[in-house]
Amino acid sequence: DLHSFPTRRSSDLRTWKSKANKIADFFIKQIKENRTRFFTAAGFTIGFILLGGFILLRFQTVKETSSDRLAAAYMSLMDKNEQEATAHLNSAIVYARNTPASYQARLVKADMMADKKEYGQALELLKETEEKGNPELIKPLALARIIYIYDQQNDYDNAILYANEFINKYSDSFLIKDIYSGLARFYLITEAVEDAKRVYNEILAKFPATAEAEKAEKALQEMK
Repeated sequence: DLHSFPTRRSSDLRTWKSKANKIADFFIKQIKENRTRFFTAAGFTIGFILLGGFILLRFQTVKETSSDRLAAAYMSLMDKNEQEATAHLNSAIVYARNTPASYQARLVKADMMADKKEYGQALELLKETEEKGNPELIKPLALARIIYIYDQQNDYDNAILYANEFINKYSDSFLIKDIYSGLARFYLITEAVEDAKRVYNEILAKFPATAEAEKAEKALQEMK
């Protein structure tokens, strides 16, 4: 009845808040356990963790079924039930097309596939997300993952291609310094020394007084 609605809604929000707190604890644990990857994987793990932030925002309401499915996937991952998590992710992708939660589900599923070295399927999901993702913040996260996967495959031509694309598209992204540093490294690996020098000099000009600039200066000194 109408009089009980506020009580029911308050109870629902308390339940979701409890779930949100559990998920937040899960992501904090991931950061602590994967600190090296968190700071070096050019957005791969960092993106996965930040998705928790998107989900916590959705917990302010219980209207979105797609968010419910994605939240259930996170809870399953917390319980280390990968099969159940995959089922929830697939449900969010298939039955909630073009919603923010469906694209977040694609990113999480791509992460899981990449961890198992199923790179082809992961790239398919990531490229679709980078092209059509909603909200816009998801797109650079997807593109950073694409670069990471090509790096893992030692496919440096594509890593260079997509790193340059990232710089052209998302120059204001919080990941941009990592992308520049990665691009310089890819050029060095492929013996494109002049290109590497150019990128290191761009890092010095664009990001002075940063750890990336310090590393770039050291690399330039070693290349003399």
